[in-house]
Amino acid sequence: MLIYPVPVEVTRARVQLVADQTAKAEPRIVSEDVLDVFAAKNKADRDAVETILDIKA
Repeated sequence: MLIYPVPVEVTRARVQLVADQTAKAEPRIVSEDVLDVFAAKNKADRDAVETILDIKA
C-alpha cells in the first residue's frame, strides 16, 4: 500500500464535495464533485507510482 501525503488537489475536491452537499446542490453537481474526487485521487496515485518507479530505476 502506498502511503504519501494527501495532495492539495484531492483535498480541494473533497472540500468542494462537502460544500456542495451541505448547500444541498443539485444531484448532478454532487455527482460531478464525486467524479472530481476520484479523478484527483487517481492522478495522485499515478504520480506516486511514477515517482516510486523513478526512484527505483
